[in-house]
Amino acid sequence: MKKTIILLFALALSTQYLRAQEKQETLFGENLTISKIGIMVEPGIQVTQLAGEAAGFFHFRGGLILNDKFTVGGFYGRLLNDVRPESFTNSLPDRAHLDSWTAGGFLEYTVFSNKLIHFTFPLSAGLMEVEIDDDGRDFDFDESKTLFVEPKALIEINLHRFARLNAGVGYRVMGSIVENAAGVPTAGNAFTFQVGLKMGIFSFSQLKNN
Repeated sequence: MKKTIILLFALALSTQYLRAQEKQETLFGENLTISKIGIMVEPGIQVTQLAGEAAGFFHFRGGLILNDKFTVGGFYGRLLNDVRPESFTNSLPDRAHLDSWTAGGFLEYTVFSNKLIHFTFPLSAGLMEVEIDDDGRDFDFDESKTLFVEPKALIEINLHRFARLNAGVGYRVMGSIVENAAGVPTAGNAFTFQVGLKMGIFSFSQLKNN
């Protein structure tokens, strides 16, 4: 009798385990379908500091959107203005300045995207290149390359079902040096301020509601 009870108890536990496996929770849920996948592109402007000086970057992002919550993709940024640190004053020609670009990937989480005003939180990670350059190309140094991470918090407004305007703040944290060049100043950790226009089909289910 005791063996029978133990056997029935073990069978019940096995059944519950199998049911739990069937109902396993996942990050994106059971209802992630093609209609709930979207795409986006985003040109934008970022204001920050480079080697202690004011710097403006043109930024471009593109990615794949899942359930209008998670976005994964890549980015590229290019320095717009000539940055000339004070350390160049007595050592380099007047035309010498810094040039820079950034590239990498990002993961973004958006909350309440169906609301007119909502929040989104991108986390970027990539590579920043900084080099000394001048317009005449008479004076040119090798470049330095450094890894960085940059979390941001942005407020976003639904302008249209295919367009969203965002703005907010982030903080760039410089990491390991991949390539070092003599005389090139470090970019340094810095706050970043961003404005961007996100465009795309945020969920292909939008097309069905047209």
